Amino acid sequence: MTTSANPGTGTNDRPVGTLIDAEPLEMALWPEHASAGYRIRYQGVGYDGTGRTISGLVFLPEGDPPPGGWPVLSYAHGTTGLSSSTAPSQVGLPRLERAHVASWLAAGKVITATDYEGLGAPGPHPYLNGEAVADDVIDIVRAAHGLDHPLSPRWLVAGFSQGGHAALFTGLIATRYAPELDFRGTVALAPPVHLPAMIEQQTADAEGPVTVFLPFLLAGLRVSHPSFDARRCLTEQGGRLVSLAEQGTLLDVLKATAHVTNRDIGTTRLANRPGVGEVLDTCRVPAVRWDRPVLIAAGQSDEVFPADVIVRFVTDIQQTGSDVRLLTFPGATHVDMLAAGTADILAWADQALATPIPGARAPVDDRARTRFNVLDATGDGYLTRDDYEAFALRLVQAFGEPPGSPRAVAVREGYRILWQALAERSDTDGDGRVSEAEFLRWIETCTAEDRIDQEIIPLANAVIDLVDVDGDGLVDRDELTRLLIDAQVPADEAQQIFDRLDLDGDGHVSPDEIIEAVRRFCVNPDQGEPGYWLFGRF
Repeated sequence: MTTSANPGTGTNDRPVGTLIDAEPLEMALWPEHASAGYRIRYQGVGYDGTGRTISGLVFLPEGDPPPGGWPVLSYAHGTTGLSSSTAPSQVGLPRLERAHVASWLAAGKVITATDYEGLGAPGPHPYLNGEAVADDVIDIVRAAHGLDHPLSPRWLVAGFSQGGHAALFTGLIATRYAPELDFRGTVALAPPVHLPAMIEQQTADAEGPVTVFLPFLLAGLRVSHPSFDARRCLTEQGGRLVSLAEQGTLLDVLKATAHVTNRDIGTTRLANRPGVGEVLDTCRVPAVRWDRPVLIAAGQSDEVFPADVIVRFVTDIQQTGSDVRLLTFPGATHVDMLAAGTADILAWADQALATPIPGARAPVDDRARTRFNVLDATGDGYLTRDDYEAFALRLVQAFGEPPGSPRAVAVREGYRILWQALAERSDTDGDGRVSEAEFLRWIETCTAEDRIDQEIIPLANAVIDLVDVDGDGLVDRDELTRLLIDAQVPADEAQQIFDRLDLDGDGHVSPDEIIEAVRRFCVNPDQGEPGYWLFGRF
């Protein structure tokens, strides 16, 4: 079978998730328990916002479909390499991942497996950039519905290693990004959730072994951070290893890292080098609240991504109110996680697929606590940088802005500046977070000298640029209300938001009016404030 839908190199003319073409996959690349396999191309969008053709695989399970069609498991693969020659759609999934996928097929799930942006199609591949690849993981589910097979709208995401990182980011955006589908939950096996902490552990010992992951990370980070070149702080051997990772396969790099130490390649205490920690920090999975269940599995003997870092991350997101389950496996290494606990994982997935999605949580009546909770996006009882990272991610996604576009980058930077200003003024115990008591103490004693107008300016300008379609430096009623409605804000509420932002009633919202709205919201974070749409609404 070969299908075609406006084949091409990928433009913004096709809706994302449109199936471009499909061809039968050679059976040598099929997992067990597959009744059909396809190599497909579909419309995606690149990290930079340009239209991209993305490739991937689709496998059907054996047997007849259940009433309503087969549910879908979108599988996010682990590291295979950074060049297009290592794409799973070209060479197949790695052996152990193929066996893992077979267990999902045996359980009656259709499998979609994206190559990720820049693999299997013109690159580059933004390695370990969860925001960049999460849409690929979702859009291939849309594309699979373009094949002539009965698929249910219910779907899950599961990923291993690099794919576990991608799966967690997918779970953060899935319900809003693809509301026509019925997303039910996330499975992350051995995910790299906190790169600075993990790399600090991996490179603390000069005589410690170099993991196969590290060269790929140092090579791949340059895509999202063009000015970053790890070779400047590595030995000659380390530079050769990074160059190999840019073009080589996982097996190539695995062989090259055998018996190699941190001292050999110059990575001892790498996370503490100037500029390195900041870049690693951009790969961190934010500890925010997931709106669908999450299962995370870790191996106690994982030599690549230490289990204790994963366990701490799970504790953090449990405190946000996320429905998260942790499975740990004594003695399990990194690759062991592809086979560990399969029965428990499949049972959890079936329950997630069968359980109706609960309604929204009841609002909190207490005014002081409501004001604080509006800002506490993670729900853990503290304001942290991750709350502001969540605001930025949700706002950018709500307006359909690609995560690597200049507008999206400016929005995220604006929220980070605002968080830093708030923390400097209210974090009196210096623990890097703001408790409710600290926050209320600050807003009750705030003076003119404490105003954060200057720190709000970058966010205000970024928001204007995000919404200002005609580029006149102002936001008119049609621009804001149209985009708010596209972001699923009811039309009457969109009109009210504009009226309350337009303080002088001239029919436009200026940067000064955005600054005033944000300032008022920061010192009185109530749902009645017009600045609420920049924070709690999304």
